[in-house]
Amino acid sequence: MIFIGNRYEITDKPIYIEENKLYNAYDSEKNVDVKIKIIENNRYISLDFIPNLIDESVVVSELKCPYILKIIDVGVHRTVDNLLYYIVYENFNGVSLATLNKGAYLHLEALIRISTQVVKALQAYSSLGKNHGSLKPNDILVDDKYNIKIADFGITEANRGTNIRCSDNLKYLSPSQLSIDFTDIKSDLYCLGLILYESTFKKFPFNQANTEKQLMRAIDKGVIWSKINLSGQNRDFIEIIKKLLERNDNLCYKNYNEVILSLSHFMYKSQEELENADISEPDLEAVLHKTGRISPEEMYKTSKISLTDIEKALEKSSNGNNQLEKKKISKRDHERISNKKQNQKKKKKNSVLKKLAVVIIVLLIIGSMLYSFLI
Repeated sequence: MIFIGNRYEITDKPIYIEENKLYNAYDSEKNVDVKIKIIENNRYISLDFIPNLIDESVVVSELKCPYILKIIDVGVHRTVDNLLYYIVYENFNGVSLATLNKGAYLHLEALIRISTQVVKALQAYSSLGKNHGSLKPNDILVDDKYNIKIADFGITEANRGTNIRCSDNLKYLSPSQLSIDFTDIKSDLYCLGLILYESTFKKFPFNQANTEKQLMRAIDKGVIWSKINLSGQNRDFIEIIKKLLERNDNLCYKNYNEVILSLSHFMYKSQEELENADISEPDLEAVLHKTGRISPEEMYKTSKISLTDIEKALEKSSNGNNQLEKKKISKRDHERISNKKQNQKKKKKNSVLKKLAVVIIVLLIIGSMLYSFLI
């Protein structure tokens, strides 16, 4: 049984505690489940880190962003050999993106959903003029519906804008953090590109580096896309990753709105292609009776079709029957009007003939009278 700060019991029961990793824990004072992270003191952490982090936790909490894991307590835990900092978060029922990356490939829709939520969380914090600065897959928790919560908001800000350089942070540092310890919006966008690359290809874009200099040399060489097998990958999504990893100021994303716009455009385009695609599954109308009902023996064919689609198809079938009925009625009306016109023409012709006969008779009478008068 491992207790931190004489209050938090780590319920995962690890053999040893890994630094900078989220664990499930139990708050013995409030009797609630929480998440906890342990950070070992190092030369990069400022002396006022804990007081600053308390202030930042209040700021993060007031944001009320649904994608940010809230800090509920921070403190110091001393051992015989080390000084440890602990950060306690609200509980969230999910697994880390790092764990998901070790399993089966995430489908594209899941990656888009996760990345969109990450961008919105970073955007919310950026609205305060602040940056995350230490984003990594271990701190992105994902539930079974691909809703996320991100930890470590406020840690870099509490350390005066410098990454604390604890375990697992090194390879997710941006070029500006590695070279001049500077964290800005480009740092978080670049890190998001690394995370999406790793989630897509199940590997890191650069060779393993043990020091910051080695990593910086690898980053300077860039990602050699020509050597990467892109078969089976969506090219539009890869272009988003490329732009996130781009170091040229004229070619990279400059703000979060641009990223969200690209993701939204990609989703719209994918949906449009799906709708226009020639799907081999049977058309719903093919399994509908003329009465608008679904044949019981054909019901299995609609297993991948939503109730909304069924309702639309039924409505379409009903509209088709109505239009057919309207056509029949329209045809009968047309015949009736045509007959009526023909009758009117006949009556008019008969009327003209009658008038002509009367005129002829009158002329004959007048002619006979003139003839008798002249004789």
